[in-house]
Amino acid sequence: MSLPVGWRKEWGVLLIAALLALPLFTPRLYAADELKYLTHLRSVYFDGDVHYGNDYRMLIEQDRVANAWLEEFGTPTVTGRHLNDAPIGTPLLWAPAYVLADVVVVVARAMGSEVARDGFSRPYILAVTVASLLYGLMGLALCYRACRLYFDRGPSQLAILAVWFASAMVFYLYITPPMAHSTSVFAVALFTWLWLSGRGSERTVRQWVALGCSAGLMVLVRELNWLMMIPLLFDEGWRTLQELRRRHWKPLQARIPAYLAYGAAVGLVVLPQFLVYQALHGSFSPTPFVTDKFSYPQFVLDVLFSGFHGLYSWHPITLLATLGFWWLARRDPVVAGGMALAFLAQVLVVGSYATWWGGASFGARRFLNCTPFFAVGLAALLAAVPREREWMARVGVAALVVWNFGVALQYSTGMIPREQPV
Repeated sequence: MSLPVGWRKEWGVLLIAALLALPLFTPRLYAADELKYLTHLRSVYFDGDVHYGNDYRMLIEQDRVANAWLEEFGTPTVTGRHLNDAPIGTPLLWAPAYVLADVVVVVARAMGSEVARDGFSRPYILAVTVASLLYGLMGLALCYRACRLYFDRGPSQLAILAVWFASAMVFYLYITPPMAHSTSVFAVALFTWLWLSGRGSERTVRQWVALGCSAGLMVLVRELNWLMMIPLLFDEGWRTLQELRRRHWKPLQARIPAYLAYGAAVGLVVLPQFLVYQALHGSFSPTPFVTDKFSYPQFVLDVLFSGFHGLYSWHPITLLATLGFWWLARRDPVVAGGMALAFLAQVLVVGSYATWWGGASFGARRFLNCTPFFAVGLAALLAAVPREREWMARVGVAALVVWNFGVALQYSTGMIPREQPV
């Protein structure tokens, strides 16, 4: 059975890219944040609690060298529990795959297999890494749909391939999939798609609830994703301002229940995270391990241009995507303004963080949540290229993909230091 011609034109190139990139996929855990996410899931599923002491001991016993850093979480907090500063959104998204892996393990053991049913063995790791890969690919598909709301197929496809393979996305989608970045791209892309696709008409209360649930999900995945709601707030704020200037009171009054429904949906979805905070360290705020590192935005230029994981210096495609907001403003200034404000807010927040470089990360990984905005901005820039020069745009994107893979190879082999400036 052949696929419809229209579907092949829309998705064929992206599907081929996804298949060709599969050999890059590395289903394993590297320690650090990935273990914290998996610990959340294992403790709730196997132990029915959020006491992580036994989970940390299991991981340390498995590898006393690689997992020795977990000793710093061995001291109980004021609530008698052990700290885990990782948000719970990624474990929630992993849960279906994790449960399926456990079913497979139970069946395999009943048939004589000796695979460990401990929540940390190979089937569980394979399940969560594959889940991350699928969420990341779905996120890229939603980014493409967002681009197609404004631009033709050609620039939209090229923009997605660019943010996919010329940014840190390719590394955290395939080489280090258990980090929260793939799930974060999915959650932010879902929110962005729901926001943009619903702008043409008045949303129903049900649509506002769906939008609120998607907003809450992206915050559950990464706390920094609160900033990704700025475009929606800017959009609605601008619309409300225009109505007030024209003295159109009724549309605003009619939307108030919808706004309340949106806020309630966000609050209800995010509430479990605050309850986990309270249970782990006796406060509804993020752990001091996170909050104590913030000051003022003194590292903004480093965040963008430093050789120590700077966004633009490591991934030049993101500079072009940011410049694309100018061309996007010609098509829709409100959308462009909202996306630009969210990006600027993130630069300021990350630039206020004591460990702004993101540890031993591949480039500026903390900006992967901006991937949907980068995709739309880059599509706007590519759509502005004259037809007779489109080949130059394709060659330029290909060159930046080669650049990114070259940097990734040097990073992976140790030619580029992981926790020092280049």
